[in-house]
Amino acid sequence: MFRPVYEEIRQMTIAKVLDFYDHEIRQLNEQARQEKYDKMSLSPFRFFRGSSHLFYYDVTRIPLGFDTPRDKPTWIQGDLHFENFGVHGNAKGEIIYDINDFDEGYLGSYLYDLIRMAVSVRLFAEEAGYDPTPAIRNYVLEYLHDLKKYALGKDPSDVCFTRDNTKGPIKKLIKKAEKKREELMGERTELVDGVRRFCTLPDMAAVDDPTRIAIESAWSSYIETIDAEDRRDEAFYTIKDIVRKLDSGTASIGLERYYILIEGEGGEEDLILEMKQAQTSVPSLFLPVHRPEAETVHQGRRIITSQKAMQAHEDPYLGYLTIGQKEYYVRERSPYKKKLKAKHIKSQDDLENVLCIQGQITAKIHARADQDAGITEKILTHHADVEIIQAIGVSDTAFLEQIERWSEAYVTRTKLDYQVFLEWVKTRKTN
Repeated sequence: MFRPVYEEIRQMTIAKVLDFYDHEIRQLNEQARQEKYDKMSLSPFRFFRGSSHLFYYDVTRIPLGFDTPRDKPTWIQGDLHFENFGVHGNAKGEIIYDINDFDEGYLGSYLYDLIRMAVSVRLFAEEAGYDPTPAIRNYVLEYLHDLKKYALGKDPSDVCFTRDNTKGPIKKLIKKAEKKREELMGERTELVDGVRRFCTLPDMAAVDDPTRIAIESAWSSYIETIDAEDRRDEAFYTIKDIVRKLDSGTASIGLERYYILIEGEGGEEDLILEMKQAQTSVPSLFLPVHRPEAETVHQGRRIITSQKAMQAHEDPYLGYLTIGQKEYYVRERSPYKKKLKAKHIKSQDDLENVLCIQGQITAKIHARADQDAGITEKILTHHADVEIIQAIGVSDTAFLEQIERWSEAYVTRTKLDYQVFLEWVKTRKTN
């Protein structure tokens, strides 16, 4: 009976939130907005991935049980979902499976990471034909198991997930990635008169002279932001070629991204760095200000600080710079970059094994990015793992049931919203 009323009210909400974020905050032009909405129209999961601002608009309006005190927040990943985990390299030369996106890192409730993750698992599993319930159970229980160990004093600072302590699809993905370093250079670059340059590819475009000059002029400021223990001689970072990277993910549409080929050790040891535009994190638009300085920090610095806090032996090329009014961060374009997709999940057991490891990783990032963070600028002065375990209390079962209920309810809303969104997109096209 109230379905038409719900749809009318919800379409107004979706239109207002998306218009505000994509137009006012992200300043996407109409072409970029349509590209984003076309991707979001592919499935409820794609819609959910591209509408984190709608998720935060919803969940921050209701009080949540099991939350930590307001003055004891967690440094959260901010956009946790099934496909924001992946394979890449670290400073020790290891190939690891971990969080691969830190753009939305911010201070907030750990529950937002867990709920958003659980919703994504339900949507992903249903599309792939699997049962999400035992997978979510594995995720939450593994998260709690490891977080309790960290709260009791186990050191999370050096925890990595490699082929030696993973199994199933993740272990297979890491093994495949081990062969990728040579392939990346072969796929992306070529020798022209003995000098390596980027190839001409559909997802890379040449940059104009003003853009090249602007990047080269600001490059020394990037080098200065690399951690002193990782910084090499300036000649190591000599720019050999620059291209604009096209075909961004759903949430990154409209953000500038460049691949920069640098000298490295010389000879055949060239490196590809990625320079990506940084903007205000989505959670910060909806969450209370826990630390005023977090509101004014360079957004590229915020992102690389998140990675340093959440990962052991992080990328040694992390840094940031400003060009004009735009802020960017820089990292290595990992030759091992791969992520799990539906095609990699061959069975219900595969899905459940993956969620066990993703739960362990989530516990690790929440426990590392606090007083234990091995970085100069401390993000938090308390132990987030201790506060979270105290907030959950003695009943893991009650906590698990609540995550299941919250995620199930929000999946129902997401599926309804997805249909409303499709109708709104049609209206936009005809107006």
